[in-house]
Amino acid sequence: MGHVKSERGSGKHADETEAYNKDRKTEKVDRTPAGNDAFVLYDTRLAKTAQGVWQTSYGTSVRGSKTCVR
Repeated sequence: MGHVKSERGSGKHADETEAYNKDRKTEKVDRTPAGNDAFVLYDTRLAKTAQGVWQTSYGTSVRGSKTCVR
């Protein structure tokens, strides 16, 4: 990735009760059931290279995170 000049982080809480996956071949929709597992905490880090390009250097998600559940 080259020499890292700076780094930034971001966290986001998401309610995925209205987010659906859809299989393009079968057209089957996989709905996320309501409940604690529908809330997801996303944590990402971006690093800026010596060339000035921001790249994702780390990413994780925690489904049912206690910090997200209402």
